[in-house]
Order: sequence, then structure tokens, then C-alpha cells
Amino acid sequence: MNKQKINNSLEEKIENSKKVLKEAYEKYGKGMAISWTGGKDSTTLVHIARNIFGSKNKLPIIYLDTQLDFEEIYSFIDKVSKKWSLNLFTIKTTKEQMEKYNSLKIKADRSKLATYFKINLLKKAIKKYKITALVSAIRWDEQPERVAEKYFSPRKDHMRIHPLLHFTEKDIWKYIKNQKIPYVSLYDKGYRSLGEKEFTKPAASGGGERSGRQKEREVIMKKLRKLGYF
Repeated sequence: MNKQKINNSLEEKIENSKKVLKEAYEKYGKGMAISWTGGKDSTTLVHIARNIFGSKNKLPIIYLDTQLDFEEIYSFIDKVSKKWSLNLFTIKTTKEQMEKYNSLKIKADRSKLATYFKINLLKKAIKKYKITALVSAIRWDEQPERVAEKYFSPRKDHMRIHPLLHFTEKDIWKYIKNQKIPYVSLYDKGYRSLGEKEFTKPAASGGGERSGRQKEREVIMKKLRKLGYF
């Protein structure tokens, strides 16, 4: 982790993120797309990108819909995408996939399948929309397996771009408050990190940012990231 960038002022961090985005666009142009989950981090990322590229140069915004998110997320995605006139592309699980999911009786099995839904949707989106560079809002401080990530991280079929690596959770909220950008109401109810509704709870008292997420998934995050997970 680059402690100097972690300790920089928020203004310096924003400028650094803009620098990464501009460099990425110079290299990948129209092949670049932003992954948006509706969560606090990716919404911050989309807002920063809009401030750079404006309405004349709308980057594709990709939403991977497992059909398992909170109702609040779906309402937020719909509302904000219209308000900001986003170039939104949604790719979702099939009827057959959902039937398989609903047939599973054990929660751990459903959680595992939901994770692979996300990975497969991502691969499908990259191929369908011919994405050569995918911009993600992951951060160094949110998950141990992300600490060693780089701003430009090569994958087999695309480049992964991470402009917010140096942001902290506090930075994200400071940015949201300063810029007065919208966020999902679930955060006001104790949630700090949002995943599928069935597997996400408010953060544990005194716990980390992702303490409300499915523990089994956190344990195998290294394996999942090798398969394409964020």
C-alpha cells in the first residue's frame, strides 16, 4: 500500500484518481467501461468520471444484475442513471440460472452460486460489449486481498483499472457529503458494504467495513479474484 497516497489530502486523492482515469482513456478510449454496483464507492467513481468526461463523451456504465440485490439498489440505479443521463448497460442472469439458484436449499450453496453469477456476468459483459479496459472502484483498505492491487492490473482478456485504490472509507463519505451526491438509503441503516440482499447485513458493532458480508466469500476472496471477481 502506498502510505503517501493514503495520507494525501482528499483533494490530492481526487486529482490522482482523475489522472488515472485520463491516462486510461488515452490508452483504451471507447473500449473502456465503468463497473457500477450502485454502492457508495462505484457511485463516487462514476461521479468523478462524469466530472472529467462530461455529457459529450459518455463512457459505458456496466451493471451486473444477479437479480439478487436489495430493492433499494434497483431503485437507486434506475433513479440515478436517469438523473445523470448515464450510458447504462445492464446484463443479468437468465431464467434458467435463477431457477437453479432457487432450487438450492443450503444457504452456503446459494451464496457460492451467486458469486459465480457475478463472475460469469462480468465475463459475458466484457465479451458482449468488447470491453478492453474495465474501471472498478475497489480500494486498498477495504479487503486484505486488494491491498497489493495496482492502478493498472492486466487480466487475460482486458485491463482492470482501479482509480480509487488510495481512497479510504472515510474519504468516500467525505466526497459524497462535499459533492452532495446521492447514495443508497441502506447506508443510513448500518450497512457499510453492500452485496446480495440474502447475504448482506448491517456491519457488526466494532467490526470492519465488510463485516456484514458473507464470511465464506471473504475467506476465499483470493481464489475468487483469480477467477475474475473484483
